[in-house]
Formats: sequence, C-alpha cells, structure tokens
Amino acid sequence: MYLAHLSLNDFRNYTHLDLSLGPGLFLFSGDNAQGKTNLLESVAMLATSNSFHAGADREVVNWQAPDHLARITASIRHREQEEDVKVEIVVFDPTPPSSQSNNHTYRAMPMPAGAQRKRIKVNGVAKKAIELVGQLKVVLFAPTDLHLVDGSPEERRRFLDRSLCQMQPRYYQAWQKYRKVITQRAALLKRIRENQEDPSMLDYLDEQLVTQANMIMFERRRMLASLDERARTFQEIISGGREQLQMLYRPSFAIDAAWDTLEAQGHYREQLREARRREIQQGVCLLGPHRDDVEFLVDGMSMLTYGSRGQQRTVALSAKLAELAYMHASTGDEPVLLLDDVFSELDHLRREYLLQQILQHEQVLLTATDFMKFPPEILAKARHYQVVRGSLSLPG
Repeated sequence: MYLAHLSLNDFRNYTHLDLSLGPGLFLFSGDNAQGKTNLLESVAMLATSNSFHAGADREVVNWQAPDHLARITASIRHREQEEDVKVEIVVFDPTPPSSQSNNHTYRAMPMPAGAQRKRIKVNGVAKKAIELVGQLKVVLFAPTDLHLVDGSPEERRRFLDRSLCQMQPRYYQAWQKYRKVITQRAALLKRIRENQEDPSMLDYLDEQLVTQANMIMFERRRMLASLDERARTFQEIISGGREQLQMLYRPSFAIDAAWDTLEAQGHYREQLREARRREIQQGVCLLGPHRDDVEFLVDGMSMLTYGSRGQQRTVALSAKLAELAYMHASTGDEPVLLLDDVFSELDHLRREYLLQQILQHEQVLLTATDFMKFPPEILAKARHYQVVRGSLSLPG
C-alpha cells in the first residue's frame, strides 16, 4: 500500500498542491513554519479523518480560503487491486478569524442547520468517517513521540488508539462511543453531586461504559502483548544486547487474563458500583480506558522514574518500530511511514539505526530542516523537495 497522488486546496498554508508520489523515500526539507508538518498532517487525515496536529479539524482550513473549505484528494494504491482508491476529504470552517488580504475581507459564513462540517468520499461515494478507516494506514513518528515514555498517560493511550483505530473499524466505533459516554457520564456525576439528578440515572451509562470499555481494553491488551515481543527485539539491537525492554498494560480497572468476555464485564460493572460514591464526590469518571496507562521497564526498572534521556528515547524508538511491524503483520498492508523532523532529536547511533530501518519500508515521507545532515547514500535514494511557504520545489 502506498500513496500515489496527493492534492491539497486551502489546507493550512497550502493554497494548492498537486504532488505525484510512489514507493520509496521522499524527503521534504525547509525552515520551520513553512508547511512540512502540514503536509504530513494531510496524509495522516486520509487514514483517520482526524488531524493529529489540531484541536479541531476546522483549524486545517486556510484562513483566507474564499469558500471556507479545505480539500484533500488522494489516490491510494493497493498491490492486490487493479485500480487506485480515490479518497476526498472536505473540511468546512464557517467561522475563520476575520482578516483582510489583497483587498478582500474574510468573515464568518452562516452555516445551514444540519450541514456537515466534514465530508468524505471514497471512489466518489459519500462515506462516514468509520468507512474511511483502512483505506490508508500510516504510522506517524513526530518529536512528541520521543516523549512517549516520560510524557503524559494521554500520549501513551493515543499511541495505542491511533493504530487500533486504523486497523479495526469496530475499535474505532467503540472508541467514539466510549468518548461520548464518558462526557455524558461526567456531566451527570456533577449534576448528581449538586442534588440535581438521582444516582440511579448512572445505571444506563454504566452499562454503556462497561460494554465499550471491555472491547477497548481487550484490544489494547492484545496489541501490547505483540508490541512487547517486537519492541524487546528492537531494544536489544539498538542497545547492543545490553537492555531488556518490557511494555506493560496498566488499566484503571482490575483485570484478570482468566476472565472471559462476559465475566470481565461483570467484574467491571461491580468495580463501577464500588467507585460510585467517590466518583459522585469528585464529579469525575475514575475508572475506564480513559484512565489507562502503559509502563516501560528496562531490566525491570521503570523508565519513567529511572530512565536516562537516552534510554527513554531508545524505548520510544523501539516502540514505534514495533508499532509499524505490528500493523504490517496484523493487516497485511505495510503502513506509510511519516517521520516529522525526528532525526534532529536523535543521537548518531539511534539516527543511523532508524535510517537503516526506513529504507526497508515501501513508502516513507520524511521531513527535516537540514537535509545536508543525511548520509549521501540516503540522499541518493530519496526524492527531495524543498518546502517554502506552502509550496514545493526541487532543490537548486
């Protein structure tokens, strides 16, 4: 699987881009704030329909877009299919910041009731976001991923969810439903605390939470079991055989591998009942996948507490390479690898190992501020573009 063509219109600082791609390594270099990350963001949206870089999808719309629309159009090639898959994502922003440019004033546009802010088409047919999942798979490695170990638990949950949502539409659906349940339940807990609702009103939402949480936790556990094995191999190689890595799932619910699906739901339901008083007092949901974490141990020691900066980055690199291998093995499709200026954050040893790995993958899109730091053999194999103010050109 690879991206054969990408077209952008009024996406971030890209007024118009028409880019032919194919298998191999593509290097996009340029100064900061020129559009390198924006380019990778658009590719990632083709996989999940959501931006990894924006708080809200409408932020990807260029402020000066005359029709308040950003459009991503792509052709995706699967080796087992004769024809490319055509994907189009249109994002509408009815309320861009008021601005003036070239004697034109850009103001908010009234939005009809019920109008969609994002439209998706696959091969010309309108689709829901969940139906886009699987058309293109990507693994993103950004500088923030180097803080996978010492960052927040939210970052580690996102690490799991980003892959699982691409691989399993049913996981994506459960994840979306779960987020809605948690939002509704947290609001209800606050109203109960203020004596505005009866605590029994929680029963229905608890049942919804348990159903979706059971599926999410099962898939996270299964993925981590595979990642643990794969990441251990990468860690041994990068550390010269000196370090043994473990990746452990730390859910907020008490779990037991011996429980079957029905037993697990019963135990989770009971744990929610036991936590209800505390949840009402605090007005927050204390149990569920939104409270889960992943722990990284090297030679039995927590890397969050005791890991050096170098060890933490080696673990992060091993985990991301394991994610890439896991997605390939699980789906049969080799994901497009997106590397957003991570080489400047790695030392020589880790940079060299990552370079060796990426050359083995079908399609890699890589950004950097200084392409001269790459070895000549890498530059010889890469198709190189200079990024300046949302435009691409061949380096002079």
